[in-house]
Amino acid sequence: VDMLTQEQADSYLPPFKPYHRLDADDPISFGLFASPDYYLEFRYENDQAMRRAQDIMAACGREFGEMFGRDYSGLVEAYRLDDADTAIVAMGSLCGTVKDAIDEMRDAGKKVGLLKIRSFRPFPSAEIKSALSGVSRVAVLDKNISLGSKGAACLEVRDALYGSQIPVLGYVIALGGRDVRKKDIAAIVDNAEKGRGDIFYGLREELLK
Repeated sequence: VDMLTQEQADSYLPPFKPYHRLDADDPISFGLFASPDYYLEFRYENDQAMRRAQDIMAACGREFGEMFGRDYSGLVEAYRLDDADTAIVAMGSLCGTVKDAIDEMRDAGKKVGLLKIRSFRPFPSAEIKSALSGVSRVAVLDKNISLGSKGAACLEVRDALYGSQIPVLGYVIALGGRDVRKKDIAAIVDNAEKGRGDIFYGLREELLK
């Protein structure tokens, strides 16, 4: 783990200035109820602020890279994706295992790459569409489930690639912190190559009887 020193962190971050605090001499309301007459407009402003945050996040990531040599201006990160036939899309700590599995699959002749999502909101739809434009299929790994539907990232990636004719296959895995091994990633890629998606991977059906 490569951590900044406290002095480096202080040089990058602005001084802490809490905007919402209890002050008897300056009473304010926050998190208050909005009536139907105003709620739609409030939520619209929330949505627009979220969309504007994407450019701000990119600028902050670029500034961080200039100061410390690690550029986080992109909201996605590609790994061995340039000539990939199968792209794995994942988030968080799972990506370390995925990278190791990809290296082994590449050694075996399989053209597999990773697109890591760094920011779920705002969702980087344009960056994802561009990064995945040359692949034959996409396998999305979700450590979550939107009950009655699919994993959250799978739904978003399908929306981002709508109209592209690239199949997006979803795999719900590792719920509750269950381990994911390199062989699991390889098995998921095998399923994706055969067009088998929308799977609860690792489900022990004998426990459901």
